Parts: sequence; structure tokens; C-alpha cells
Amino acid sequence: MTLPVRLFSGQISDFDLKLIRTFRSVADCSGFSLAEIELNMTKSAISKQIADLEIRLGVQLCHRGRSGFALTAEGQYVYDASTKMLGALEGFRTELSALQKHPTGTLHIGCIDSLVTSEKSPVLAILTRFSTDFPDVKIKIITTSSAEIDQSVADRRVQIGFSTDRGMIKGAKSISLFFEHSYLYCGRNHPLFEYIESDLSLDLLNEQRFAQHAYSESELRDENKIGLTPAATGQFTEGIAMLILTGNYIGFLPQHYAKGWVDSGVMRPLLPVHIRKMTKIRLLFHEDAVVMPLVAAFVKTAETVRKAGLTAG
Repeated sequence: MTLPVRLFSGQISDFDLKLIRTFRSVADCSGFSLAEIELNMTKSAISKQIADLEIRLGVQLCHRGRSGFALTAEGQYVYDASTKMLGALEGFRTELSALQKHPTGTLHIGCIDSLVTSEKSPVLAILTRFSTDFPDVKIKIITTSSAEIDQSVADRRVQIGFSTDRGMIKGAKSISLFFEHSYLYCGRNHPLFEYIESDLSLDLLNEQRFAQHAYSESELRDENKIGLTPAATGQFTEGIAMLILTGNYIGFLPQHYAKGWVDSGVMRPLLPVHIRKMTKIRLLFHEDAVVMPLVAAFVKTAETVRKAGLTAG
């Protein structure tokens, strides 16, 4: 059967679907009387919706009157076609639900370095839980600076970012994870290594060559307080550690990252009671990306792990 060209010349709207479902209920009930109960609507309201649908389609869908209710040939055609359409919609809904429960694809994650050695960090627990629950998801981790991670999330180049809290990022949302404590260190070959604590002073520290994290805004605030002037810079924690281990520089390192060198006697903190940096570590994601099953699943996993207080230790 060929229906008039007028048949839904535009897109099918939610209102169209509502009218189609009303029409199907009337057809299934073989008339308006039983449909009143089924739809919880008056006959006049049902009749108006059927009439509206007929106008939108440009065809008569049913005969109604004293002789009873009956579908026209066009009405039967629309009924059969709508059965296929609604079945497809339900199938799409089911498949989408399955995708949300079992997401697949590739998740790009930006992460600052050195988090793996922190006993307070839940990052490893989050990755462990997510990769266990969603084994079909391919994960790509990019290690870079906080500034690059923030920009990559804003530009949607990565879906998830683990970075330092550098303030609001337009269009992004965040989850606070933990605070990282950093201290000022020197290496075993540095002149200050053998000093007793009481002989150290801020003036003495300010005379030393300082290795600075190039991207650490929070560190700059601490430097301004104690007057440190950078003589070298590094993008990553490992680079700062290398400079400190030369014995020619002092620099900030996360306590958990420096612990192994401190325990082995090749590094020491300088005035740790007075000089300490606290950095908030967060999970970052674009507000639009949270509707994606992959991102939604990861964020939900992160929130579950955080609330449970799970960490690498």
C-alpha cells in the first residue's frame, strides 16, 4: 500500500509517538469504550488525539460510529508499521541499557606522574576496580602535566584526567580524591645534607639552587613564602628527583615518592616541620562526556571507591 506523501514529512516527534500509542491502544481495545479505562482518558480526549493523528498522517485510520469500531486499510497499515517502529525503539533501549552496563571501546586517561607510590591515593584502586569490572574496555593512559591534562579534558582529547586541583575548568566537573604532602629535599652529596636541623634556616635555603616543577602553581605559592628562586625546572617529578640526587639542587617531592631514597639515606627533608606543600589531587571529566557509558561507568567506579575509602595500601 502506498500512503500519501504527507505522511510525516518531517521528523517523528514525541507528540507523534504519543498519538500513535493512543491509536494502538484504541485498536487493541477494539474501540473507544475499553480504551477509556486502558488510557485513563475520556472518549472525547481519545477521539481528539485520533483525529489529530489522522490530520498529521493525511489518512483516515478507523471507522467509528453506531456500526462499531473498525480499522481502515490505511489504519491497519499504520498499526503494522508502528509495531515495527516501536519494536525497534524498544530494541534500541535494551541495547543502550546493555551498553551502559557493559560499556566497550577505548577510554583515554590523562594522569600526572608519581601517583602510583602514594598509599593515600585511590587512583590505583579505581583503575583496579574498573579494569576488573569492564574487561572489554581498552585503556590508554597518557602521563603529562596537570596543565596539559586540564586542557585535554576541556578539549575532549581525553575523557578522564587525574591531576592537581588548579581551579575551575570551563565545562568540566571534578571529584576530589586526596591531599598529597610534599617536602623540600636535598641529596646526600648536597652541602646541607650533613647539617643538623637547628642549623638550617630559611635564609640558608634561599641561597641554594632550587629545582622547580615547571607546572606547579601551588608550589609557586610556597616558593614565594620562603623566597626560593628556581635555578632549574622539570616537567615531571622524576626530573626533579634526578636534579636533587645530583647533590646540586634542592626541590619539592611528594613524601611518598621520596620515601625510598630517604629510607636508604640518599635524601633528606629540609625543615619539614616548617616547610610543607599540600596539593589536592582530583579526577576531572567534561560535563558533556558523563552521558557516555564509558565515562559514566568510570566516574561511578571512582565515586564508589572514594566513598569506600579504598587506597593503594
